[in-house]
Amino acid sequence: MIEPHPSALAVLSTVPLTCRNLFAALPEGPAADLAAELDPTDVPIDRDALLDAAREEAERHGHAYVLREDVVLGWVRLTGSRVEHARIRLQALIADRAHASYLALRPTDPHAHPTAVLVAGIPGCGKSTLAESLARHLRAPVFSMDWLLGALVPFRVLTQDNATPIADVQVTAATARQLQLGLSVVLDATGHTREARDRLRTLTEALGGRFVGVECVCTDDQVLRERVEGRARGIPGWHDTVEWEHVLRMRDLWEPWTEPHLVIDSATTSPEEALRQALSRCAGP
Repeated sequence: MIEPHPSALAVLSTVPLTCRNLFAALPEGPAADLAAELDPTDVPIDRDALLDAAREEAERHGHAYVLREDVVLGWVRLTGSRVEHARIRLQALIADRAHASYLALRPTDPHAHPTAVLVAGIPGCGKSTLAESLARHLRAPVFSMDWLLGALVPFRVLTQDNATPIADVQVTAATARQLQLGLSVVLDATGHTREARDRLRTLTEALGGRFVGVECVCTDDQVLRERVEGRARGIPGWHDTVEWEHVLRMRDLWEPWTEPHLVIDSATTSPEEALRQALSRCAGP
């Protein structure tokens, strides 16, 4: 049986044990961040029932002990609320704290002016091909979300709750260290949210760099589908391709990119011309 960590036990020992007292006893951290978004009450909580629910959450996440986060999620389970949403939100809050620590970094060489190039787009639009070509010409590392996630698959740490936050933090961490050292970097990521794009721009500028955004699109659905269904990328630990339905879902999730950036249509632009345009944008004014 999974036992409570001493820090979780301290929270569970609040008297009387109500949601309001439970949440008030949480120290600063992801559990408290999640609790702050919930609606506490003064209704007494059955300690044993809460601990059992927390144990189920701890086991689900592979924890050796019941943690404070498991206690909060256990409370959500007991209330009959949307625990699936709470799990996803918790992972996002954990990622927010991690991102903040990287955004607080400063360059080791204030005279260096590296470039971070984000090549974004839905699957099959040609972003990986372009990102890798750019990296070769710029002599810069390229960080791909899929390669980073593939490395974690054998450890069985990825879930539907945490895969996206983990991928985002990995990209942020890798980018931050390169820029901090004054080195340019190319990012191969979906970049479908304004938040992710803005975060990378802010990180780049905080570390004395210049941010370049490139959006890859494919305006011919037949070409796009043929690419997606026919590709085999050979990424260790990761799937060769995705279902067409996933591509359509990602297209629906794409948030308009309103800031100045380069748009390349791979349905009408050759890889050579796409590279030329991207290199020209990287050279900048």
